[in-house]
Amino acid sequence: MSLKTGFVVLLLCVPGLLSVDLGGTYTEKEICAIKGSTVKLQCFFKFPPTDDGRVIKVKEAFWFTKDSKEDLRLDPQYFGGVQSECHGNLCSLTIADVRRSDEYTFRFSTNHSRGAFTVRPGVKVTVTDLKVQVPASASYIGKSHWYDLKCVSTTCSPWSPSSYVWYENGEEIHHAKSQEYKAEYDSTDSYSCAVRGHEQDVSPPVCVYRSCHKVVYYQRHICAIQGSSVDFSCEYTSYESIQKKLWYRADSSHWGNLSMTEDLLSDSQYEGRFELPSVPSGKSRLRIKDVRQSDSAEYHFKFTTDDGVEWRSILPGSTLTVAAVQVQVMSVRVEDSHLVAQMLCHTSCLPEGTLSFVWQQNGVNIKQGTMMEVTLSPGDYITCTAQHYQHISISPHLYVLKRPSVSLNDTGDILEGRPLTLTCYIDNYDYSSATVDYRYCWYKKKKVSSKVKVLSKDPQLVFKSINFTDSTEFWCTVEDQLGKKTSVPVFIDVQYPPRRPSLIVSPSYVIVEGQSVNLTCRSKANPAANYTWYKDSQTLTQKKKHYSFPSIRPENAGTFHCMSENKHERVNSSSVVINVQRSWVLTMAAAVGSVASIVLVVLVLTAFLVLRKRRQSKESKAQSRAGAACGEAPNQERNEVVYSEIRFANSSDGPVDANTTPVMPLRRLVEEEEDGLEYATVKSRVSR
Repeated sequence: MSLKTGFVVLLLCVPGLLSVDLGGTYTEKEICAIKGSTVKLQCFFKFPPTDDGRVIKVKEAFWFTKDSKEDLRLDPQYFGGVQSECHGNLCSLTIADVRRSDEYTFRFSTNHSRGAFTVRPGVKVTVTDLKVQVPASASYIGKSHWYDLKCVSTTCSPWSPSSYVWYENGEEIHHAKSQEYKAEYDSTDSYSCAVRGHEQDVSPPVCVYRSCHKVVYYQRHICAIQGSSVDFSCEYTSYESIQKKLWYRADSSHWGNLSMTEDLLSDSQYEGRFELPSVPSGKSRLRIKDVRQSDSAEYHFKFTTDDGVEWRSILPGSTLTVAAVQVQVMSVRVEDSHLVAQMLCHTSCLPEGTLSFVWQQNGVNIKQGTMMEVTLSPGDYITCTAQHYQHISISPHLYVLKRPSVSLNDTGDILEGRPLTLTCYIDNYDYSSATVDYRYCWYKKKKVSSKVKVLSKDPQLVFKSINFTDSTEFWCTVEDQLGKKTSVPVFIDVQYPPRRPSLIVSPSYVIVEGQSVNLTCRSKANPAANYTWYKDSQTLTQKKKHYSFPSIRPENAGTFHCMSENKHERVNSSSVVINVQRSWVLTMAAAVGSVASIVLVVLVLTAFLVLRKRRQSKESKAQSRAGAACGEAPNQERNEVVYSEIRFANSSDGPVDANTTPVMPLRRLVEEEEDGLEYATVKSRVSR
């Protein structure tokens, strides 16, 4: 037997040790582990790659104990405390907080013709406690007497962890790290030991010479079913007379100050549930009845001597874990309108002894055992309980969900600005005993996007101040271990009083007698608004959104406003003044406009003709003078001739220069004209 450092134990099956093509083996058959440590078992297994041409594959691999052939992960005694995993041909089992000795066996199944194979024999894991071993006689070193104390296992031998922790009167001795420790012969101190890394699993304290201050707890770890009674017992000694003794919780708010530690007898949460049964001298017992999960804690005992000295130890006391019975759904399948579910009944820890469970369907006992497969209809519920605790500890109800409904906290009108709460519920469900694992989701219909998002994951959807934009459909879903159901959508119609109306007049320009005129009153409201029209503070008969004048008359003129109202409020618009012009006023205006237009046209045409004649006259004079400068007769009339370009024909008698007149004299002649004619450009083109 061996114990690895840190108490993670590895059991390895070496491939070279295999003697068969289908099977496995263990290199170590026994192992010793400290109570509360973690144990890890590993096994390498082997099987042929093919069988009659068929490729061999592993279908299932698991570990079990000698008392149960089921997968250890489904065993209620280990449920939640073990982890199994495989990588290739190597499978491991990790057991956390090991508390009991047992034999663990590995099994795997394949599609081989031989089917499944169990690796036997299994591995024996022995769980041990620690103790301080005091020799029968002291040893002598010089003139001093010493006891050679030794930290040993109560069940395993040999014993060889690498590092230890020693305590004197509950205080750590920092320099002591080996398996042995020397204590003075006449010491009045108490001594304890632990393996480093597992200080919570410390040995009970011992006195080495004569009576010392110490407290020894009979049970360091206690698991109790909710509703049952629990006894904590201890044995104590002191070399002084004891005046007072009491029990307290280690997590008490006053735990750090001994003089203020709370006595459980005066604690209100234990009122009527706390007892101190009579026991022989030197012993004490605490009994808590009807234990609750809130009672899960570490409990300590302390005493006060006659001289007022209060003594306690920092070493662990008795730790209580209160376990509730739970239903775990392993698988669910739907068949028509029914569900077929495989379930496991278990607790978070196991009390002393073996538990058996009883199943109930709709409150009626139907079966015993840890596992059950049952057919359920909507509205059915399942519970389980420990057989000897049927009246004090029952699991929460696990319902096959029916379709949930949505209820509102206000059955009247939903008015904008007020709070609103929507509740997702299922009819005829006993929520006080139902499973706490319900999962809720709230949704609402999107007006634009088809995507929906979760609004809340609570049973209620709360609006502190609802807005008219929240008017849409809402629905919820409820889910538990057996499935999910969706409610029918509920339309939330948020009402609000009319907004201040706006009054629109068409046409918006000058209104003339005989025209068609429309007045419109616009106001948002829910429910839709009704309208009332007023002229000069007098109520008009028309009650619609629009008020019309098919052919308006001067007597229709006045000051108008409208009022929109629904059952929540009424609101007035601003006033609008409408003036009506008579038609003959428009015809005078039209005549004046026509005369003015004619006069303007005549003036424009006259000005244009005068300017044109003047320009033509000036151009004619300029052309005449230009012609005279070129040798033309002065009396030759050229008033109507306008040259935009001058062309010259090529002559065969001489060069081109013989047919031209210099340009510069012409320019000077033009510039010296008294009339001041302006020529912007004179262009000439020579033909060749």
